[in-house]
Order: sequence, then C-alpha cells, then structure tokens
Amino acid sequence: MRIGQAARLALSGGSLHTRPELAVPATAEAIRQAAPDAAPDPYRPGSLVLGPWRIWPTPEGVEPHLRARLIPIDAIGLDPDDRVIDPLGGRADLDAGRIRVPDAAWSDDPGVVLRAAALGSERAVRLPPSALEAMTEHAGQVLRAERETTRATLTHLLVGRRPAGALQVLARTGILPLMLPEAAGLIDFHKSSRHHHKDVWNHTRQVVRQAVPEPIIRWAALMHDIGKTHTRSYAPGGKVHFFRHDELGALMFEGIAHRLRFPPAMGERIRLLVLHHLRAGLYTPEWSDAAVRRFTQEMGPLLDDLFKLSRADVTSKRPGRRRRVMFALRGFRDRIERIRRADEAARPRVPKGLGHLIIRDLGVAPGPRVGELRQLCEVAVRDGRLSPEPDLAECLRFLRAEVDRDAA
Repeated sequence: MRIGQAARLALSGGSLHTRPELAVPATAEAIRQAAPDAAPDPYRPGSLVLGPWRIWPTPEGVEPHLRARLIPIDAIGLDPDDRVIDPLGGRADLDAGRIRVPDAAWSDDPGVVLRAAALGSERAVRLPPSALEAMTEHAGQVLRAERETTRATLTHLLVGRRPAGALQVLARTGILPLMLPEAAGLIDFHKSSRHHHKDVWNHTRQVVRQAVPEPIIRWAALMHDIGKTHTRSYAPGGKVHFFRHDELGALMFEGIAHRLRFPPAMGERIRLLVLHHLRAGLYTPEWSDAAVRRFTQEMGPLLDDLFKLSRADVTSKRPGRRRRVMFALRGFRDRIERIRRADEAARPRVPKGLGHLIIRDLGVAPGPRVGELRQLCEVAVRDGRLSPEPDLAECLRFLRAEVDRDAA
C-alpha cells in the first residue's frame, strides 16, 4: 500500500524528491524472504529499500502504522485498488491545502514538531499560527527524537518545495538552535558586525531554495557558510573577510554528521562539497588546460555536484553580476568537457578484451597489474612501438615479450 508522500503525490500531485513509501503487512524478515533484494535503509532505520521504494514492515497492520503518524495529512494510504485509507481524516486536509496537528500529538511524539515543518515544506503550505505557537511551546521535544529520524526529517524538509520558509519556521520557533546550532548562528550574524556585510542567513536560505532538490546538494547548501561565524575579519577600510570559512565549515560539519548519524558516504560527500564550495568560482579563462585537468582530477566524482552547488550559490541582486558569474561557471563547465573530449580522442587506442586476454593467455592474476600492462600498450602506441590501432594479437606479442623480459 502506498502511504505518506507517495499517497499524497498520487492524490494531489506535486513533486517527490525522496523515496516513495510502501507499507507491507508483514515482518521485515518475511519481506526479505519474499524479496531477497530488499535491504535495510540506512537513511530511515526500521525500513527497507527495494528498487526505488522505501518499505515499512507493518506486521500489526497498515492502519495502526498510519495512526501512529499522528498528523492526519501524513496518515493517508492508497491500497492496490486505489482505495483511500484515511484513519485520521487527512484527505480533507490534503484537499484544503492545510497542515493540521491534533493537540495531543505535540507531546505524544518528539518528532512531530519537526515533521510538521517538513510537511509544510513538501506541500508548500504555511502552518497556521496555532501550530507555530505549539511548535514554539514544544520545541524542546525534538531533543528526545531519535537522531536518525531527526536527520531524515530535516532531509525531507530540505528537498521540499518551500525549504527557505520551513527553515525560517524552525528559526522562529526555536527548533533550529536545538538541532543545528551551527546554522542558527548565522541568524542576524550580520548585525553583529561593525562594518556592513550581507545577511548570511538569508543568503543561505536562498542558496537552499535555488539548489536542485537533491538531499546532498541541499544539505551542502545549508551548511556551506556555517564557518563564517568564526572566521570574520576586517581589512583596513572596512572590507569584511571570511578567510578559510570553507575549511572550518567542513570541520564543523563533521560534528553535525556524527551527531545526526549521517550514513558515512552521504556525510563525506557533503563535507567535501562544503570544503570545496568556493573552488569553481575561482576559475578564470586564463587558466591553462593543465590547471583545468588538475581541478577535474582533484574533484573527481564530486565535480557535477560541485557545479550544482556553485550555481545555487549565486545570489547577487545585481542582474549584471549574476549573469557574469553564471556565464563564467557555464564557460568553465564547457571547457572541462571540451578538454575531456579532446583528451579522449587523443588517447591511444588498444582493442577491447585485452584485459581478459592478459589474464587468460599471460597468466596474470586479476588486479592492478592487468591495468599496468594495458597502460603499457597505450604508451607503446604513443611511442610508435605498436601500430596506431593494434589488434589483440599484436598487443599480446608485445606484452609477452615485456613479461618475459621482466622475468629474465
């Protein structure tokens, strides 16, 4: 049965940037026996992942699971025949575009204060004043929530349609300082300066809003400037600097990742984005091709995400400056691609299947040595010791001679 955001999406449309949820009336063990590919979800403890779906085992039945969600709009299900299961009356809230939280829910579940804000972000719905008052009153409840649940709910909030507004809700209700004091430190930080600089909190919220709605990118957007609160300095004439805020921000995020129990791969990718978030903006057309290659190699698999974050980080209100910066980033990305294509075209070609024959015919064990011998053929093509497009037999003759020479 589709539940949560999967049911809301089917009933009223909207965007979905987290795994759609299913409730299955069986134990986790039974589900894994029936679907061996199902695996525990590191992002939401207690659930399983199967393909694109997040599966919640509900051996006690789906309806008790839905009731336990407490917020009516989050307690809607759709069975396989598209019949609505609505134990808390959430369908009316969905149709009316509102988030309603029963009074008892605020104290019954420590995660409700944060989940209400996340649902508001997902649906682009403003919470009513009564909910904001209750969130302020019960803000301390969030400290009792499981850390993994807090991190997962924050991710839900960040990838919603109204993350900037939801972050402001967390700030105004006092929830943000309890969960992310590093981010809360940005609020009104500019007012403590003896010289003018931009409002870092509003800038951060704008970067989050402009970022593509992917969990890693939006987390990096939220975290990218947290190091500024401890690195502000002043130059003669009143110029404000934040030297090395990228490095400090990455270090501060290590504590956040540990505290909120980020899955290691996700946490490390966010940390690296915070660390390197300024680097693409340093590019000028005067860079040599070798410098561009070094940048590309150093960024490695982080490259695409870094450009996504760099584009989101352009928040200037001056249209001319905004166009120049975006144009420069686009030019840098295009140049990286041109150099990559040129290098690929110039790379010496060796026939496909050579690695397999090196193992089979030359008796080389699978491992780095196979790659070294393949690269040796590429060097030989470049040096003219092999023909420009050698076949497998020519390559094997060359490598056999090299292997015999090494053995001698």
